Amino acid sequence: MRLREFDQARAHYARAMALFGTAGDLVGEGFTHRSLGWLCEQQGDVAGALRHDQRALELFRRAGHERGEANTLNSVGWCHALLGDHEQAVLHCRQSLALLERLGDPVGMAGAWDSLGYAYRHHDHQQAVSCYRRALTLYREFGDRLNEGLTLRHLGETEQAAGHLDAARRSWREALDILTEVEHPDAERVRVLLDCSPP
Repeated sequence: MRLREFDQARAHYARAMALFGTAGDLVGEGFTHRSLGWLCEQQGDVAGALRHDQRALELFRRAGHERGEANTLNSVGWCHALLGDHEQAVLHCRQSLALLERLGDPVGMAGAWDSLGYAYRHHDHQQAVSCYRRALTLYREFGDRLNEGLTLRHLGETEQAAGHLDAARRSWREALDILTEVEHPDAERVRVLLDCSPP
């Protein structure tokens, strides 16, 4: 997957799925479906990603694996958001957050707040900004600079859509500093956003 050799990755995941199935390992099958979901998303097949994530969710629930269930609820919500079904996205991300809070998983919670921000940003800018800020607080607490930078970019885009251009530029400047520091390709996208929205 990291080398973007998707056909090879899919073949290995298929073999892993068969082995986990033979062993009766529902959790292993669940994690493999999540990996296949990520593979589908990387190839632009969000509907395929959603199918794999929904299957993973079913397997984790059958196995009683709450952490897998909690994080997969967020993945299902994220896919719904990408597909434009924001009501389902909010529902699944909220369920994810409730379970992650109970489990005491701040890393998962940060991701769920970020997904929830994306789900809200298309129809409720104020809610989206609030969610993104909660994600940022958590990312900063455990030093996840990459996701801090990406969330700041999304926050800036939401602030721009809400007509808060000064706030958007502040978020983008901070995002640019971080994404440049971690050498992420999105730094160039943020630079373009700043160039296209002069003070």
